[in-house]
Amino acid sequence: MTLLQKRKIRLLAKRIIRNEKKLKLYLLNLHWLKIKKQKLRRRKRTFMKLWKLKRLNTLRRHGLAA
Repeated sequence: MTLLQKRKIRLLAKRIIRNEKKLKLYLLNLHWLKIKKQKLRRRKRTFMKLWKLKRLNTLRRHGLAA
């Protein structure tokens, strides 16, 4: 096999691998909107929990909570 043939085979293999990677990434990111909404919901819940804890501590410090 000549150098040119080897090079062509190498380039073909690289292209196939690249295309498979693109397809894999595309399939992984099909549901990006659902994932984004889920992250936002989780973040909101966490912030609410932190806010409640901070508020309770403030009230306790001032002696207003039971």
